[in-house]
Amino acid sequence: MRSACIIQARQGSSRLPNKATIDICGKPCLQRVIERCRASSVDDVIVATTTNKADDAIVELCTSLNCHYYRGSEENVLSRVLEAAKAYAVDVIVEITADCPLIDPNHINHLLQAYDMSQDLITNIKHREFPRGYDIRIFSTGTLERINKEVDNPIDRQHVSTWMYLNPKNKGKFKILHWTAPPGVNRPDVEVTLDTPEDLELIRFIYGFEGQGYNLSLTCAEVIGIIDTYPEMYKKVAEVKRKDYFEELQEYYDSVVKTTNESKQTNNNEVQNECSDNRSGQPRRRGRPPKQR
Repeated sequence: MRSACIIQARQGSSRLPNKATIDICGKPCLQRVIERCRASSVDDVIVATTTNKADDAIVELCTSLNCHYYRGSEENVLSRVLEAAKAYAVDVIVEITADCPLIDPNHINHLLQAYDMSQDLITNIKHREFPRGYDIRIFSTGTLERINKEVDNPIDRQHVSTWMYLNPKNKGKFKILHWTAPPGVNRPDVEVTLDTPEDLELIRFIYGFEGQGYNLSLTCAEVIGIIDTYPEMYKKVAEVKRKDYFEELQEYYDSVVKTTNESKQTNNNEVQNECSDNRSGQPRRRGRPPKQR
């Protein structure tokens, strides 16, 4: 089986523009992600970016790093990842996002070793336990082809694999294996994704330890240790109000259920009113007959 980390990357961001190529201690953010994925046991690393002009910079970076890339839809990320996998004959997809410059290659290896093709998905985020910034989802290209035919809403197309493990309509439908966070890294309170200027300051501080001669590979446990040792550096990040995408998706799913229920209730009321009109002897309204052709 040919495996690949497929990194979803684009320059568009309202809070931190051009974050894929923003500098983190001498290297662009995306380069940090690519290098950490390459440090794992995957067969290939592919960047799935968009056809937008702004993302030409991402293509240029990939070319300079001799990294495979694919350009596709900005909004339909699911199809972009699927097309990238097909373009490079990938059997097993390791889904990674470019806003995770501290992704741990050891985590990728652990999940790859535990994965087999009988599973629809293996992940460390079916439940939020690891810090945000270490999200990994592994599934086959065949599984992604299957859900590409099933997904019926734009938000699950934007998040690629959430259709399997977060959308309530699919509860129990997919075979999912969840890796429970070991003691020491079970820290859902920690956030090291790159989304705001405060995040950038913290991540640069963490990567700064590389240049100071410390013998650190910046594993998840080591990053947590740095944050716990220098809590004042994390304070600004903790104060930023933001929602985990778990919360955003749950709000979306709840709104869909509410709208569906309200629509059903409206239809039931209309049927009941129509029945009441018929019982009261009122003539039943009918539409015009179709015109004869």
